[in-house]
Amino acid sequence: MNELANQPLKSEKNNSQGYYRPHYQIEEREDETVVWVELPGVAKDDLNLTLEKRDLILVAEASNHRPESWKVLHRESVDRTYRLRLHLGNYLDCEAIKADMQNGVLALTLPKAEAVKPRKIKIS
Repeated sequence: MNELANQPLKSEKNNSQGYYRPHYQIEEREDETVVWVELPGVAKDDLNLTLEKRDLILVAEASNHRPESWKVLHRESVDRTYRLRLHLGNYLDCEAIKADMQNGVLALTLPKAEAVKPRKIKIS
């Protein structure tokens, strides 16, 4: 579990573009690990998840979409780009990752590999 939690990409600067690391929470269950990532203002279409070797990379754009006819009088929210890199340990099945986005929260379900799941041993 520590292998997953200790590898996020830190906030970084890329030219004039500022990247933000989103807040996230990790829960380990018997058969899987679940990661909840807070992505306020991000639509599903503005979210990109890729898997490179054993690194899960999240890039998301939060922007304030509004009709062109609206005139902005005051704005407190800002457009931002989120980036997060999580290193997936060998105990996870990278081929079976599931992602679900609802109400600005991304839920990543990372099933454990069969070899590390608890199992009953039959006594003969």
